[in-house]
Amino acid sequence: MIVSSTILGSGKVVIILHGLFGEGKNWMSIAKELSSYFEIHLIDQRNHGSSFHHDEHNYEVLVEDINKYIIHNNISDIIIIGHSMGGKVAMNFAFSYPQKIAKLIIVDIAPTEYQDNHKSIFLGLKKVLKSANSRKEAIHILMSHIQDLVTTNFLLKGLAFDTNNKPALRFNHIALENNLSKLLLALNPDKIFHGETYFLSGSQSNYIKDKDLKFIARQFPMFQKIEIDNAGHWVHYENKEGFLHALKKLLNL
Repeated sequence: MIVSSTILGSGKVVIILHGLFGEGKNWMSIAKELSSYFEIHLIDQRNHGSSFHHDEHNYEVLVEDINKYIIHNNISDIIIIGHSMGGKVAMNFAFSYPQKIAKLIIVDIAPTEYQDNHKSIFLGLKKVLKSANSRKEAIHILMSHIQDLVTTNFLLKGLAFDTNNKPALRFNHIALENNLSKLLLALNPDKIFHGETYFLSGSQSNYIKDKDLKFIARQFPMFQKIEIDNAGHWVHYENKEGFLHALKKLLNL
């Protein structure tokens, strides 16, 4: 099975990999800004967006999904931008297929292990699916569990109501919850990518800590870290202009 995508523009290929609970169209406004210069592939990773659902969800299969997509579309010499979970997919892809990557851009994630702080999110999502009759109700229910409006609005981008007003999510929350522990693990510390690599982080995010830099430097010796002011974990959304400015410099625009 080949993952779904939206393709914009023409030129050198840029693949964008969204984070957990997201989908390619979350990056549409960024893609439109870049599509005058590049061919942008907005990927829906498995269990997200319009792509297939599957019980198996780990970095090995996510990497192979991207490799199959690249082969299917006959593309090479790719710039990959990966955010959060998508950033870890991108890093693992670089370890496995370094010859296919021209430039690696990682957004607000490190190759280290993360603590599980998603229990309240999954609980809230289940309550939304059980009880919400409108988006307003869904916001109220989810906010009561996570107390964060930015995260709530992001998660509910994947919410829709059918003709019977029954709520559904565009991501497979069951598979994601069952496999979450695998997604939080550190990358294999013996793997190294020697290509050009950039780590973009939000100044208000704690996803890339100072203590992570030694691990980044060991596995990505050609790395550069760039901080985006006035942004948290959803860097491209919370400070779109600052993110685009930094990104365009990295892409030599």
